[in-house]
Amino acid sequence: MKLKLYGVELYEVAKQYPPFVLDSKEYPELELEMQAVVEANYDGDREETKNALEELYIKMYDTKIKGSFGVDDTYQSDIMSVVAPFDNHDKAEENYGDETLMFKLMAVSDEASGG
Repeated sequence: MKLKLYGVELYEVAKQYPPFVLDSKEYPELELEMQAVVEANYDGDREETKNALEELYIKMYDTKIKGSFGVDDTYQSDIMSVVAPFDNHDKAEENYGDETLMFKLMAVSDEASGG
């Protein structure tokens, strides 16, 4: 039997943007999602906290702010574009996780069958 392999070097790269404050008084539309984050964090449930943060992230994109530029109520911007710092690439920090070396399988052949 023969195995055709290749080596892979894996590591996680996370780009961390500057922190920002999300206030439920300013954005009451997000209060339920923010409460879910607080409760999951308080319970110490990492998976539930991750899920709650994802729901908050989605809601911030889905929720429009009327008259964002004060012109009229027809133009609407989402909360994420107003609050989040993702356009601020200059101030983002890259963090690298632990490196993992491993093999990936490309093919298996059986010498007896000649493959």
